[in-house]
Amino acid sequence: MRKNPKKRINYLRYGLQGSILVMLAYLVIRPLLDKNYGADFEAYCPFGGMQALASFFSSNTLTCSMTTVQIATGLAVLFGVIVVSKLFCSYICPIGTVTEWIGEQARKMKMQVTLSGKPDRFIRILKYSLLFITFYYSVSSSELFCRKFDPYYASFTGFSGDVVWYFALPALILTMVGSFFIRQFWCKYLCPLGAITNLAAYALPSVSLALIWVLANSIFPGTISWIWLAACICLLGFLLEATTLKFLIFPPLRITRNSGICTSCRICDKKCPMSIPISTVDKVNHIDCHLCVECVVKCPEKAALTINNKQWNWLPSAASVILIASALIISSAYELPTISERWVETSRIKEAGVFEMSGLKNIKCFGSSRSFANQMKEVPGVLGVETYVKHHKVRVYFDTKLTGSEKIKEAIFSPYSEFLNSPAAGLTTIKTFSVGIDHCFDPNDQSLLAELFRDQKGVMSLETTFGEPIQATFYYDPGLISSEKIKSRIEQKSVELKGEEGTFTVEPGFAINSKGQSEGTMEKAAFLERYFESRDVKFNKFDSYSASSVKTLNLPFPSAMDPEMQDWIPYLVSQLSNDDGVIRFKIEFTSSDPLLLISYVPTMTTRDKIIKLMNEPTFMVHYPDKSVKKVKNPFPIVLSGSGKESK
Repeated sequence: MRKNPKKRINYLRYGLQGSILVMLAYLVIRPLLDKNYGADFEAYCPFGGMQALASFFSSNTLTCSMTTVQIATGLAVLFGVIVVSKLFCSYICPIGTVTEWIGEQARKMKMQVTLSGKPDRFIRILKYSLLFITFYYSVSSSELFCRKFDPYYASFTGFSGDVVWYFALPALILTMVGSFFIRQFWCKYLCPLGAITNLAAYALPSVSLALIWVLANSIFPGTISWIWLAACICLLGFLLEATTLKFLIFPPLRITRNSGICTSCRICDKKCPMSIPISTVDKVNHIDCHLCVECVVKCPEKAALTINNKQWNWLPSAASVILIASALIISSAYELPTISERWVETSRIKEAGVFEMSGLKNIKCFGSSRSFANQMKEVPGVLGVETYVKHHKVRVYFDTKLTGSEKIKEAIFSPYSEFLNSPAAGLTTIKTFSVGIDHCFDPNDQSLLAELFRDQKGVMSLETTFGEPIQATFYYDPGLISSEKIKSRIEQKSVELKGEEGTFTVEPGFAINSKGQSEGTMEKAAFLERYFESRDVKFNKFDSYSASSVKTLNLPFPSAMDPEMQDWIPYLVSQLSNDDGVIRFKIEFTSSDPLLLISYVPTMTTRDKIIKLMNEPTFMVHYPDKSVKKVKNPFPIVLSGSGKESK
């Protein structure tokens, strides 16, 4: 007899489980210490990879931001089931690890029950139902539906992102509380990934159904949707599991019991996380067996329990590591496109030119890839596209007779223009500085370039235009900053920016290209008209009054060059229209401050009434549907006694 079972520890399994939890703890803690780090809790998600692969087979697109990494890990999990056992469930899955620990504490308190008989068999349908629903919505929308409810994803992301709290919170509570009172509640009855691993164990009947579906659709194209195939496979999996609770042919490795050595102490039954009655069988064929080898390690009789009559306790752990490593190596060498679309016949694609470009940070998920594909579809001569979110890369197929790489690159480029800071009151002339910038192509790069100057005094706006390199034009106050300082700011190795959660450091990586540098000047009025609308609104029977019967009130109106106030200007117009004597609202940009010109009929209203109306705490706003609502006055009180009148 070996030493006390309580003192024997399954070091290999606990080591792997602990490593996963340590890695997750790192992903949680690091963003707290490093604001520049964004944790990706789905980086190696096998379930997301399986959904992405199903979406790829269905529509030639990958789900959401999934890449070959997740797909490879998903395939490794399925391959592991077929050649070894359901290793992921026992050695990797963090939910399985945590709920197993919860169950152990509950059993010590004698608070847990093990379902058996018809209840145990029947409610296993829940995980197959959840599997079908998840795949249906994920493949149909190319978005990961599991994000909405997944207890793991919700917990580690703090219920952010795509998590729907009224799905995820009940799922999390049900998982934790259910696993406390019912043995392995999540793993046995709810986990959709557990359903998939069981379907992998039932590979022969599952593949047979898939082949029948392929054959039927080859004879009668498009007659049977993939949805019916998914539903039939899920139903088949449930029926096989509920009626047999046994593996069929796969996996090949099973726990075996030597009845000549076994003393029927039943320690194996008690230590099995899934509560399988190991002491009553010669070979464990139970569908819930994950080959965790807890029974083998805890058995007091050496060689009474083995794997296929071999003392291979190390094999499941080693196989888990090998499978994960293989998946990562394969995924690093090959990447499936997130979107792969062709708009012409295959023969034209074979003769097409190919344009590739990497480093496009805006290519980051299915949605952005779809936007890119739609954009390219409108470009004459483009025949198809592929996007790769892992490396932010695109591949464009084009007709060489109709277009070329340079035109495609120009079509990909999106010009950028942003007003950053208002010019100083006394400034009349604005200088411009145009410079080529390398590594500043996609919208994310250009947005970062703007952020570098948002709090920089003297820089008022930024515009970019396509070129080799990309040309950026800065509009600036030469009294506050010089073109040399602008260039120095562009090439800063790192810079601190403000975000919602405080400051963080970025490394822009921009480089000045001396090609095409130029400077110029522009009048302040022309600059403001470039970014803001010179509004001219006539109302209250304007045309019925002669010029001699009208006066105009001229007021300084700095809000006209405040981007945040632009949407509020129509509310001010509507408020003024409540006075029948006010007949025109006009904004005019000058070499000094913008002016607000209010034309009115002096026999019907007065200057003081107009100013009072503009400074009311609430506006009476008229909407197109003829409704009238009160809106808080959003404008600062700058419309005081200053201001001139003219005829």
